[in-house]
Amino acid sequence: MANKYSFLSVIIAICVAVAACKPGAVREAISIPDEPNTPQIEPDREAMQRFAGIWVDAETDAVIVMVRGDSIFYPDTTSLPARFVIFDDTLLIFGANNMRYPISHQGDYTFDYVSLNGEEMHMRRSDNPDDSLLFMPRHYAPIMLQQLVKRDTLVYTPHGERYHLYIDINPTSRKVFKSSYTDEGMAVQQVYYDNIIHVSVYEGRRKVYSRDIDKHMFDDLVPASFLDGALLSNMEFGRTDNQQTTFHATLCEPDGARCYVVDLHVGFDGQMTPELTGY
Repeated sequence: MANKYSFLSVIIAICVAVAACKPGAVREAISIPDEPNTPQIEPDREAMQRFAGIWVDAETDAVIVMVRGDSIFYPDTTSLPARFVIFDDTLLIFGANNMRYPISHQGDYTFDYVSLNGEEMHMRRSDNPDDSLLFMPRHYAPIMLQQLVKRDTLVYTPHGERYHLYIDINPTSRKVFKSSYTDEGMAVQQVYYDNIIHVSVYEGRRKVYSRDIDKHMFDDLVPASFLDGALLSNMEFGRTDNQQTTFHATLCEPDGARCYVVDLHVGFDGQMTPELTGY
């Protein structure tokens, strides 16, 4: 896929598609963004209009989504709103990954679909006016996994030279997008703030090395397909010898399921060499 977030930069979207073609439904052929080889689809505008409203879990009454126009909204401030279409008994969600859900039934007050794990999910239209309070206008808040972190330590080489090492982990406004799933099996797009990490090495008052580190410094070491959706999540002190000291940088998916470890070898001549050491 080309830049998988290019579609989001235009309309921040995840897309839902529902219900079979009905006689008299308004039809308009469209192409699926970022899938140039996919045939055109014809949205069922009548079914999309019927899907408008607030929907809750049929068993627990937990609020799941609000549908308005061609967009779907979630009752939290970390999941981005989504655009949707309905066609041929299929629920299609556009995002970092385009998701398709079979629709088993759609009525004016009920909506049943099959989740990605094959479980049939049942929603009903909300009849509680207070549920709309969950969707009042608000700012979407990206998830910040790290607060400002400052670390420092003194290290000694085997020859007895003393160095002072510093690490500052700072959240930025740079966004990383991740697809996740609700308890009802519906795909949502969440946003996280990435970090920038400053490392410094001093010998007394003499600055040996000082630099801001961001994840794109590792473009040559970490696959782009992983790096785009990863956070520069942590930095720790490593081993010190007579020639250099080492920092351990960790790049992880937002949920921490997969990580790369890159060692930053900072020589006492002021040169830094990165090395991929773990996955």
